Amino acid sequence: MAGEVGLQSDVLLEGSARPRTLHLKNLRRQWQILALQVLATVALVAMYLEVVSTYVVESIDHTIVFDTIELLIADQLPIGDWLTGEGRSGMGRFVVPLVLGVGLGGIMAFIAFQSPKVQQRLKLGLIVGLMVLLIGRLVVSWLAGMLFTFDLRLPTDSELETLQWPLLMILSLMILFIYLLPVIMGTRGIWGLSRRSIAWSIGFTLLFLGIHALLTFPLIRGQLGDYGGALTTLESQTSNPTIGFLGLKLVTQEQFSLILIAILIMVFQEAAYGVIRNLEYAFRLPESCKRDPEYVRQMDNVLNTHLRHTFLFLGFTGAATMMALGFHKVLLTLVSDTTGNQWAGQVSESIELTLTYGLVISALLFLGMMALLRFFIPWQRVIGFVQSRLAPVDVEPPSKDFSQL
Repeated sequence: MAGEVGLQSDVLLEGSARPRTLHLKNLRRQWQILALQVLATVALVAMYLEVVSTYVVESIDHTIVFDTIELLIADQLPIGDWLTGEGRSGMGRFVVPLVLGVGLGGIMAFIAFQSPKVQQRLKLGLIVGLMVLLIGRLVVSWLAGMLFTFDLRLPTDSELETLQWPLLMILSLMILFIYLLPVIMGTRGIWGLSRRSIAWSIGFTLLFLGIHALLTFPLIRGQLGDYGGALTTLESQTSNPTIGFLGLKLVTQEQFSLILIAILIMVFQEAAYGVIRNLEYAFRLPESCKRDPEYVRQMDNVLNTHLRHTFLFLGFTGAATMMALGFHKVLLTLVSDTTGNQWAGQVSESIELTLTYGLVISALLFLGMMALLRFFIPWQRVIGFVQSRLAPVDVEPPSKDFSQL
């Protein structure tokens, strides 16, 4: 089998100046792979900004933590305000830290592709640099004092104060990196091809959302006092929807933010994991298959299909989620148009669709309606028909009869 494929590749690539192969060195520079990685990075940054703007900014962001620490120590932190965003308002506090997080993640991804010897040297250099930063001035001043006075003693208070600046600097960077952990690990996972880093990024984001939801529960929030009052909460009673499509207002701005966060997480996950899966598949192919034009064409079709489906199906997912959450508005509009506003108001109050758990009722009604339509509309045939129309038609090159040569 491998011999037949190898013979086929030699014939089909005859006369080609620069034949394309599925070697990782060439495949990683392919525009589909780069497009998926850029798409995953954009989705990661957009997801982080949406989470920050919805739950964190001016509520529990890093500048508030830095201000609290400065009040406790009655001194300024050594880290610069231009780096932390202190003094700015709104999302401006996260511009420089976000660039720092993406850059650090890219550096970590670059280091991941170096040889183990180079990685070991870099880790050793980082450890030595941290030790010098932490205790370098203390050791130098202490040893110099004992050397010139010929007195074996413990460090003095003035010498111990040299530890204050590096400790506060390391503490400030650790706090900043905790806030930037999803961006750092996500960027490392996308460009360093690490499933574990991608899982860390998504897991940390979901963990934060879960903990925030628990802390903003009314009973728990009341026990937190002033700290609970600083947390951003979602209202239990939904207001009038302002966002929708086709002239229908389906969800509020808060609900749209949650939907957007979920969609961006899925785009980030699918694009990042898609790159890793396809590169692993190409890496495990036999050498003869990597040079075969048919396998190259198949890889192009898989990557192009992945790009189309990323936008198509996840776009449908977002639209269906909005329709599910606002489905009761559609039903109430139909009831209002057919029987009058009085009946629509009574129906809404009878099942309490204005409360948050009313959204669950609305989603169940939407799922029930879609399940009912399944008996009348063959969705699989419709999707297959659409895909067949959207799929490009490959024109096979004329085959040669080598038996007559």
